Amino acid sequence: MPCLLFVDDDCDIQVAARLLFQRRGIRMLSAYNAPEALTQLASHPVDLVLLDLNYTKGARTGAEGLALLKDMLVLRRDLPVLVVTGHSGVTIAVEAMRTGATDFVMKPWNNDRLVSLVSSVLEKCGRNHFSDAEPVLIAASQIMKESVGEADRIAATRASVVISGPSGVGKALLARRIHALSSDGGAVQVFSAEDCQDLPEAGGVWICRDIEALSPALQRRLTDRLDESVPPRVIALSSQDPAGLSARLQPKLMLHLGMVTLKIPPLRERPEDIAALTSHFLHYFSARHGLPEPECDATRVAALQAEAWPQNVRELRAAVERVVIMGEWQVSSDKTAPQTSEALTLRDTERSLVEAALHRNSFNVTKAAKELGLTRPALYRRMARYGL
Repeated sequence: MPCLLFVDDDCDIQVAARLLFQRRGIRMLSAYNAPEALTQLASHPVDLVLLDLNYTKGARTGAEGLALLKDMLVLRRDLPVLVVTGHSGVTIAVEAMRTGATDFVMKPWNNDRLVSLVSSVLEKCGRNHFSDAEPVLIAASQIMKESVGEADRIAATRASVVISGPSGVGKALLARRIHALSSDGGAVQVFSAEDCQDLPEAGGVWICRDIEALSPALQRRLTDRLDESVPPRVIALSSQDPAGLSARLQPKLMLHLGMVTLKIPPLRERPEDIAALTSHFLHYFSARHGLPEPECDATRVAALQAEAWPQNVRELRAAVERVVIMGEWQVSSDKTAPQTSEALTLRDTERSLVEAALHRNSFNVTKAAKELGLTRPALYRRMARYGL
């Protein structure tokens, strides 16, 4: 059965559309706002999206829908999207087509014409061979929205970028978003400076993790490459702040890399993102494991926001996945617990994360390492540490 995602804040329209498509043998998922839409898209084998352009009461500009359209196409570049427009009019629908929408439908629609258009697009684009979607970059806090906005603005340029922030905050996701929105359609090359013996031969886009660990010899070689007439675009990831990075890298290399610097703060400083990410991960892992979605009330969210999350989004993701698997909440905001108990919790979290990734990928170490954002040697070390 084909799967359609309908994004619209009107419950009555959602119910009517579900009945319409069910009678035609099309499964329909509902989302009432942008975060729900991204979660559904990441969690289910969606073949086509029907996208309304306004979700906030009184909104008529279509700006919300255009922003979501871009987010969805970052997640899945080949996704067919039919824009639904009423108040926004034809002009905004044409802008959506320029952004990447497949076609548009005017409200109120004719049922037969809508079903005919949906069927035609499904037939033309084929079914989605769903495996695991790229992780979703969730930005609910103002500071993350600003970072994403700046990343989107410079994505179309060829400028090299430094993305700094503690481990696990989502630097790699922001780097991949920049590449997805860039004009460079080639494959991106991802490597870690810690394990790097040589630089990639080809140009294009390079995502370099832990750029501060690059050896002096490779720093000189990278500077030479960036001096070429057609240099690679380097998106450098670092846990150092700009001052610390300047102390670790050669000045000439910093001149190239320091043109644009984006900072992602620790998760504990972004309580709005903790709430949004928790909701996202609960649905995502419930769908992934075929298990009921645990409830998460305001008291639980407040407890999660009180946690320190030293491993940031990576740790929250692992903790929520464990909640889904075990069927009960095990995250505690008790700050009086001894340090040894906290260390054991972090160790268990990492072991659970590694073990779950290995099982999902049938113990294919290459795929599991890529999913975890680790190199193969780093994953092997963790497997040995935990006896996996």
